[in-house]
Amino acid sequence: MSINEPTRLEQRLMVSFSWLARPVIYRPFVERIGLKGGEKVLDFGAGWGDVTYCLVPRLTKGGSVTVMDPSSGWQETAKRHLRKFSGLTFVESDIFGAGFADASFDVVVIHFVLHHVPSEIRESTVREIAKKLRPGGFVYISEPNSKKDGMPSDEITELMTKAGLISDRARSSKRFFEGKFVKPAK
Repeated sequence: MSINEPTRLEQRLMVSFSWLARPVIYRPFVERIGLKGGEKVLDFGAGWGDVTYCLVPRLTKGGSVTVMDPSSGWQETAKRHLRKFSGLTFVESDIFGAGFADASFDVVVIHFVLHHVPSEIRESTVREIAKKLRPGGFVYISEPNSKKDGMPSDEITELMTKAGLISDRARSSKRFFEGKFVKPAK
Protein backbone atom coordinates (compact mmCIF):
# COMPACT_ATOMS: atom_id res chain seq x y z
CA MET A 1 0.00 0.00 0.00
CA SER A 2 1.42 3.37 -0.85
CA ILE A 3 0.97 6.19 1.56
CA ASN A 4 1.93 9.82 1.35
CA GLU A 5 4.12 10.86 4.21
CA PRO A 6 2.89 13.96 6.04
CA THR A 7 4.97 17.09 6.03
CA ARG A 8 6.09 18.57 9.36
CA LEU A 9 3.52 21.31 8.84
CA GLU A 10 0.73 18.75 8.32
CA GLN A 11 1.84 16.91 11.45
CA ARG A 12 1.80 20.09 13.54
CA LEU A 13 -1.53 21.24 12.12
CA MET A 14 -3.25 17.94 12.83
CA VAL A 15 -2.02 17.77 16.41
CA SER A 16 -3.06 21.40 16.91
CA PHE A 17 -6.44 20.63 15.37
CA SER A 18 -6.75 17.74 17.83
CA TRP A 19 -7.40 19.99 20.80
CA LEU A 20 -10.45 21.37 19.01
CA ALA A 21 -11.65 18.15 17.38
CA ARG A 22 -11.15 15.71 20.22
CA PRO A 23 -14.19 16.70 22.30
CA VAL A 24 -16.58 16.97 19.35
CA ILE A 25 -15.35 14.26 16.96
CA TYR A 26 -13.05 11.66 18.51
CA ARG A 27 -14.38 11.34 22.08
CA PRO A 28 -18.04 10.89 21.00
CA PHE A 29 -16.94 8.38 18.34
CA VAL A 30 -15.04 6.32 20.93
CA GLU A 31 -17.95 6.52 23.39
CA ARG A 32 -20.27 5.00 20.76
CA ILE A 33 -17.99 1.96 20.39
CA GLY A 34 -19.21 0.64 23.75
CA LEU A 35 -15.96 -0.64 25.22
CA LYS A 36 -16.08 -2.52 28.53
CA GLY A 37 -12.46 -1.78 29.50
CA GLY A 38 -10.59 -5.03 29.00
CA GLU A 39 -10.48 -5.21 25.21
CA LYS A 40 -7.40 -5.60 23.07
CA VAL A 41 -7.92 -2.89 20.42
CA LEU A 42 -6.25 -2.23 17.08
CA ASP A 43 -6.38 1.38 15.93
CA PHE A 44 -6.10 0.70 12.18
CA GLY A 45 -4.54 3.62 10.30
CA ALA A 46 -4.10 5.55 13.53
CA GLY A 47 -2.49 8.60 11.96
CA TRP A 48 -1.48 11.08 14.66
CA GLY A 49 -3.30 9.08 17.35
CA ASP A 50 -6.42 11.01 18.34
CA VAL A 51 -8.68 7.95 18.39
CA THR A 52 -6.10 6.17 20.57
CA TYR A 53 -5.91 9.27 22.79
CA CYS A 54 -9.61 8.81 23.52
CA LEU A 55 -9.51 4.99 23.67
CA VAL A 56 -6.86 4.61 26.37
CA PRO A 57 -8.84 6.20 29.24
CA ARG A 58 -11.72 3.80 28.51
CA LEU A 59 -9.55 0.69 28.86
CA THR A 60 -9.51 0.63 32.65
CA LYS A 61 -9.74 -3.15 33.10
CA GLY A 62 -6.47 -4.23 31.53
CA GLY A 63 -7.28 -3.41 27.93
CA SER A 64 -4.63 -2.32 25.45
CA VAL A 65 -4.23 -0.46 22.18
CA THR A 66 -2.02 -1.23 19.21
CA VAL A 67 -1.41 1.95 17.21
CA MET A 68 -0.90 0.90 13.58
CA ASP A 69 -0.09 3.11 10.61
CA PRO A 70 2.14 2.50 7.57
CA SER A 71 3.48 6.07 7.67
CA SER A 72 6.70 6.68 9.60
CA GLY A 73 5.76 10.36 9.86
CA TRP A 74 2.42 9.60 11.48
CA GLN A 75 3.95 6.98 13.75
CA GLU A 76 6.54 9.52 14.91
CA THR A 77 3.79 12.09 15.53
CA ALA A 78 1.58 9.57 17.34
CA LYS A 79 4.43 8.56 19.66
CA ARG A 80 4.96 12.20 20.64
CA HIS A 81 1.23 12.93 20.87
CA LEU A 82 0.57 9.85 23.03
CA ARG A 83 3.72 9.96 25.21
CA LYS A 84 1.71 10.47 28.42
CA PHE A 85 0.18 7.00 28.02
CA SER A 86 2.03 3.80 28.86
CA GLY A 87 1.59 0.32 27.47
CA LEU A 88 0.83 1.27 23.88
CA THR A 89 2.23 -0.82 21.06
CA PHE A 90 3.23 1.07 17.91
CA VAL A 91 3.36 -0.78 14.60
CA GLU A 92 4.57 0.94 11.43
CA SER A 93 3.03 -1.28 8.79
CA ASP A 94 -0.06 -2.10 6.83
CA ILE A 95 -2.28 -4.98 7.98
CA PHE A 96 -0.48 -7.49 5.73
CA GLY A 97 3.04 -6.86 7.05
CA ALA A 98 2.21 -6.20 10.70
CA GLY A 99 2.79 -9.79 11.82
CA PHE A 100 -0.37 -10.03 13.91
CA ALA A 101 -1.57 -13.57 14.59
CA ASP A 102 -5.11 -14.37 13.56
CA ALA A 103 -7.68 -13.74 16.33
CA SER A 104 -5.38 -11.19 18.04
CA PHE A 105 -7.89 -8.41 18.72
CA ASP A 106 -11.29 -7.93 20.33
CA VAL A 107 -11.93 -4.66 18.49
CA VAL A 108 -10.53 -3.03 15.35
CA VAL A 109 -11.28 0.67 15.07
CA ILE A 110 -11.26 2.32 11.65
CA HIS A 111 -11.82 6.07 11.65
CA PHE A 112 -11.75 7.87 8.29
CA VAL A 113 -9.09 5.53 6.86
CA LEU A 114 -10.64 2.82 4.69
CA HIS A 115 -11.41 5.22 1.84
CA HIS A 116 -7.65 5.94 1.64
CA VAL A 117 -6.83 2.26 1.05
CA PRO A 118 -6.44 1.78 -2.72
CA SER A 119 -9.63 0.29 -4.13
CA GLU A 120 -7.79 -2.67 -5.68
CA ILE A 121 -6.70 -3.93 -2.23
CA ARG A 122 -9.63 -2.73 -0.12
CA GLU A 123 -11.44 -6.08 -0.11
CA SER A 124 -8.31 -8.07 0.77
CA THR A 125 -7.49 -5.51 3.47
CA VAL A 126 -10.90 -5.88 5.11
CA ARG A 127 -10.63 -9.69 4.88
CA GLU A 128 -7.24 -9.53 6.62
CA ILE A 129 -8.65 -7.23 9.31
CA ALA A 130 -11.49 -9.72 9.89
CA LYS A 131 -8.94 -12.54 10.33
CA LYS A 132 -7.27 -10.57 13.12
CA LEU A 133 -10.52 -10.43 15.12
CA ARG A 134 -11.33 -12.99 17.79
CA PRO A 135 -14.72 -14.71 17.40
CA GLY A 136 -17.30 -12.30 18.81
CA GLY A 137 -14.94 -9.37 18.22
CA PHE A 138 -15.92 -6.49 16.02
CA VAL A 139 -14.87 -3.73 13.67
CA TYR A 140 -16.15 -0.28 14.52
CA ILE A 141 -15.89 2.02 11.52
CA SER A 142 -16.63 5.61 10.61
CA GLU A 143 -16.08 6.90 7.07
CA PRO A 144 -17.00 9.95 5.05
CA ASN A 145 -19.88 9.08 2.77
CA SER A 146 -19.29 11.49 -0.11
CA LYS A 147 -18.34 10.40 -3.61
CA LYS A 148 -15.59 13.02 -3.74
CA ASP A 149 -13.79 12.03 -0.52
CA GLY A 150 -15.15 8.86 0.98
CA MET A 151 -17.02 5.67 0.25
CA PRO A 152 -20.69 4.88 -0.25
CA SER A 153 -22.28 3.18 2.77
CA ASP A 154 -23.34 0.16 0.72
CA GLU A 155 -19.73 -0.41 -0.38
CA ILE A 156 -18.55 -0.44 3.24
CA THR A 157 -21.31 -2.84 4.25
CA GLU A 158 -20.56 -5.10 1.27
CA LEU A 159 -16.82 -5.21 2.10
CA MET A 160 -17.54 -6.13 5.70
CA THR A 161 -20.12 -8.76 4.73
CA LYS A 162 -17.78 -10.36 2.17
CA ALA A 163 -15.17 -10.61 4.94
CA GLY A 164 -17.64 -12.65 7.03
CA LEU A 165 -18.65 -9.87 9.41
CA ILE A 166 -22.25 -9.24 10.41
CA SER A 167 -23.72 -5.77 10.77
CA ASP A 168 -24.73 -5.21 14.38
CA ARG A 169 -25.44 -1.53 14.13
CA ALA A 170 -25.00 0.95 11.32
CA ARG A 171 -26.14 4.43 10.59
CA SER A 172 -25.64 6.57 7.57
CA SER A 173 -26.22 10.20 6.77
CA LYS A 174 -25.59 12.22 3.67
CA ARG A 175 -22.04 12.91 4.90
CA PHE A 176 -20.98 10.00 7.16
CA PHE A 177 -21.31 6.28 7.72
CA GLU A 178 -20.73 4.62 11.08
CA GLY A 179 -21.17 0.97 11.91
CA LYS A 180 -20.32 -2.04 14.02
CA PHE A 181 -19.59 -5.34 12.27
CA VAL A 182 -19.18 -8.47 14.36
CA LYS A 183 -17.18 -11.62 13.67
CA PRO A 184 -19.54 -14.50 14.48
CA ALA A 185 -18.60 -16.70 17.42
CA LYS A 186 -17.87 -20.19 16.16
